Order: sequence, then C-alpha cells, then structure tokens
Amino acid sequence: RARVQLQANVGAALSGEDQATAEAAVADQTESEASRLLERLLRIDTDIWESEIRAGIEGDVTKESLVSEVQKTMEGVILGLENGSMAQRVQAEFLRELVTRIEAI
Repeated sequence: RARVQLQANVGAALSGEDQATAEAAVADQTESEASRLLERLLRIDTDIWESEIRAGIEGDVTKESLVSEVQKTMEGVILGLENGSMAQRVQAEFLRELVTRIEAI
C-alpha cells in the first residue's frame, strides 16, 4: 500500500495534479496477487525470500508479474528520491537483488 501511495504521489507531482487526485487513484486501485506477494517480501528477512517466492509462484503469481511489480516499485524509488542520493542507491540495489533472486528461481 505504501508503495502504491508513493507511485501515486510522484505521478501527481510530476504531472502537476493535486494530492487529492493521487489519493483517489490509490483508493480505486485493487491489489494483485503479485503486489501482495511483493509487499510480503518487503516485510520479511531476505534469508527467506526464496521460499516465499517459490510458494507464491506455485500459487497464483507468475515470475513475470512479480518482476513487473518490483520494477514499478523501482521506478517509484528512482523518481521519488533525490537523484544520486544514498537512500536512492541503497533502495534500488535492494530491489535489484530481489529481481535477481526471483529470476534465479
């Protein structure tokens, strides 16, 4: 949910729309299974990512949809944080590592 909120706020800021429009867009959006799995992965220890990814892929989530969700989040991080900042680099690297582990399964 926080990830979707960040993307909506960045989009509103870049397009010149007000934050109320961003809030409405977030309220109308339903979460996919891939989005829920990504949220779960972001909350757990990285040591158990592989088992959670496998469990998700054996369920209703495809690798491609999960990677797509991570890439959308990465776009939000890149656009939402100061260019070249340490926070931006660390978060982008964290998400790249997640993509690498998803693709390895």
